[in-house]
Amino acid sequence: MTQLSFRAPQRRKPVLEEDGWELVAHPTQAGRVNSYIYEPSSDDAPTLIIIHGWTSAASRMVGRAKTFIERDWGVIAVDLPNHGGSDSVDKWTAERAASTVIESLNHISKSHPRLFSNGICYYGHSMGGFIGLRISHRRSELVSNPEFLGWVLESPMTGYTEIFEETVKILHIPKTIQPLVLWRMMSQFNSLNHERPDLTELAETDAPNWGLTTEPTLLVQAANDERLGDAHYLRLQKCHDAAGTSHILTTNVMEDLRHSGCAIHDRRDTVVGEWLDQKEIHSSSV
Repeated sequence: MTQLSFRAPQRRKPVLEEDGWELVAHPTQAGRVNSYIYEPSSDDAPTLIIIHGWTSAASRMVGRAKTFIERDWGVIAVDLPNHGGSDSVDKWTAERAASTVIESLNHISKSHPRLFSNGICYYGHSMGGFIGLRISHRRSELVSNPEFLGWVLESPMTGYTEIFEETVKILHIPKTIQPLVLWRMMSQFNSLNHERPDLTELAETDAPNWGLTTEPTLLVQAANDERLGDAHYLRLQKCHDAAGTSHILTTNVMEDLRHSGCAIHDRRDTVVGEWLDQKEIHSSSV
């Protein structure tokens, strides 16, 4: 039962093969990872880092990236481990995935340094949002020391507590052994992610302990989130309220947006574009 907490998707979305995108494959502690780069025409353009959700791939994020490409941004999209064209790992965790993204970005900062010289914006969908919160917390590990301009979190996962509770229900784990299953899960998590302090309670995988953004942030949320419900985005709002940073968070709950199946969604893209313009999210050199 514990092993199911570290399961990876069994089926993969296709790799990104659209014109204009350069495939950059590099080694990480999680194996070979595929990243895809869209170069801007200007030397002073900012860069978007865009990360997909669980069971998805970079190829499913191209539609979202076009809002930025139309503004002549550079884009870096990454296939997480066990997704798209990246290698598989035996046990999958979001912390390990965040470490993999950081490793990938550090590789790219050496081969494509100009992509990190004019500020970056992060866009994460679902699990990609969860990973983004962790990257915000671990930003000092990015060797390029980029300036973060803003964050877009689309229907983000913001904590693992509900995911564990869901797993307990799906597997019909008796209450009497739930503490043992949780203890074993956290022990394995700690052994897989030995570079971080040991996890002592499940709440440490929830925002704000997991991480929180500190720059302008757009929360684009499916009103009827069939996958995560409303607990995750409400947590994000409460965390910013508690931190006194609610002024940096712009929330747009969209009735016509679904959690999954919206790789193309014109109104969402319009909302993102308007937010970029209103918040004047652009190159720090402009």
